[in-house]
Amino acid sequence: MAIPLWGGCAFALVGSFTHSSAQAQTPAEEAAPTSQPAVPTVSGGRIVRPTLQLGSQGESVRELQSMLILLGYYPGQVTGLYQEDTATATRRFQTAAGITADGIVGPATWSRLFPTPPSEANPPAATTTDGATPVANSPAANTPPTSTPSANTPPASTPPASTPPTTNNGNAPALPVLRPGMEGDVVRQLQQRLRAKGFYNGAIDGIFGSQTEASVRRAQAANNLTVDGIVGPATWRALN
Repeated sequence: MAIPLWGGCAFALVGSFTHSSAQAQTPAEEAAPTSQPAVPTVSGGRIVRPTLQLGSQGESVRELQSMLILLGYYPGQVTGLYQEDTATATRRFQTAAGITADGIVGPATWSRLFPTPPSEANPPAATTTDGATPVANSPAANTPPTSTPSANTPPASTPPASTPPTTNNGNAPALPVLRPGMEGDVVRQLQQRLRAKGFYNGAIDGIFGSQTEASVRRAQAANNLTVDGIVGPATWRALN
């Protein structure tokens, strides 16, 4: 009578071992893949942002959504998830910027959202890497430096604000986004409008300094706008 009992236990143990072995041999590749977060990187002293599309997520998506909100194209929340509402806002911006409206945020779209200052777009040859011809090989590199003090050279950290580009239909100009540290005729226009509205009493010098920034913040607060000191479409409209 003991033999059948032992045989039944043996079959139960073998079945349990077979089930456990089958679970252990399940390939790891069957696990759902995790998407890599989209984050900007720094290469050669410049920010390199990744290509974004439906399904992307991470810091770069939050940066995109924040800028689209600032420009008035995205009415949603900053979630860091690139979903259909973000793609729709991106296509609206791409159409207004005159580029392919495919909802994919690549170099062309990033460059319109964050225009490269002239000093970064044309860096000195001495800082060029990645296979560029060394400056020492050019005749100009062997010319002894002049005695002109470098302090007289205008700093590259305050690039001039570009002239307002025209819209895709060639109608009224689309005023650029202005930030502290920028210079140029568009900054003078900003200062004149701030003065006309009673928010600015400084010099019309075309320099977006601390006094201009403080005036922008006062104007934004008075018009129930986000007080960030950055002049985007909503701030321009409030000053018109």
